[in-house]
Amino acid sequence: MKTMNIAVAVLLFASLISCKDAGTNPTPVIKTPRQMTWTADTLRSPDPTSIQLMMRNILVFSPNDVWICGWSDVARGLIWHYDGKQWSESNIGADVGGMRVDDIAGYSSNDLWAGGYSGNNIFLAHYNGYKWTRESDMNIRGELLDMSMDPNGNIWACGRNGVILKYDGKKWTANTIKVGRYSDTEYFLNSVEYYKDMIWTISRVSDYRRQRDVYHYINGNIDNWTIVDSMIIDQPYSVFKWGQWKLFSNKFEKLYSVGQQGIWLYNNIAWNQLYKNDSTIYGISGPNEDYLIAVGDFQQILFYNGSNWENISNLFPQIDRNFVCRNVWTNGYETFIVGYGNVGGYIGTIIFHGK
Repeated sequence: MKTMNIAVAVLLFASLISCKDAGTNPTPVIKTPRQMTWTADTLRSPDPTSIQLMMRNILVFSPNDVWICGWSDVARGLIWHYDGKQWSESNIGADVGGMRVDDIAGYSSNDLWAGGYSGNNIFLAHYNGYKWTRESDMNIRGELLDMSMDPNGNIWACGRNGVILKYDGKKWTANTIKVGRYSDTEYFLNSVEYYKDMIWTISRVSDYRRQRDVYHYINGNIDNWTIVDSMIIDQPYSVFKWGQWKLFSNKFEKLYSVGQQGIWLYNNIAWNQLYKNDSTIYGISGPNEDYLIAVGDFQQILFYNGSNWENISNLFPQIDRNFVCRNVWTNGYETFIVGYGNVGGYIGTIIFHGK
């Protein structure tokens, strides 16, 4: 791992200068991305034969307790942890054997779940702070692609073949969401999120034979799911009605979706497009509806200040014209952006950290 500093001017008005707490500790101040000081950490697989390390998802318990996970061409470097000073690999393969990890969710760094696939079946493993243990009862064909937690402490996971799982703190319950499709198609639940007392998910049916993709957004709960709407994308000029890649909701009770063609906000009846572009947005995060950061293809980084979206990609050195910013987390005080691209002839991961 190597670290490089990014020079970013810090312009703070007098009204934003931090106070002293009991004369010792400064009070945290919300900063825009342009007011933050940025660094970047470059990660490579611990296996010297690896040529790809592509981290895709992020889980933040605090700015000094951060987890990321994703793809590697070898079974090393699938999960990493940041302790506020450095990144280190959590070598899940040494504990549970062959598998792949797509996402992580949990209650703390001592009570963490990882989901993905192993062979033809879904994969789940639990981490107790010292060791990963494979969940042995999940003999379900498919792959887990996304995980999240609802306000009641239930962990949700979804993925290939319409599989959706709920963990109530004691056991996993498996369910399948069915949509109308031909038997020769591939079917995925791409994202799962909690919003207004229901679980929401977005699906994709890849129909290669008929040269189209069919998308749905779905809500409900275990054994009680409703397909709210669908769309067919079968032409270059087909218009997306919502983001087909990722859902995001937070305590401020707004539901967003991101994907090809931009960013959408749900108005409790349909989706309103907030930002339109020609490439894909993969991740979005923010502490409130007036402070959002979204990231995507071609090192695209966007900031919403409550009135307009600003492209802030010029804050960061261009790593690679095809660099993918895959995910983001921000609380307004600190920000982590995870992406990957060509780093010296190797596909490596870079984490931008602003504070």
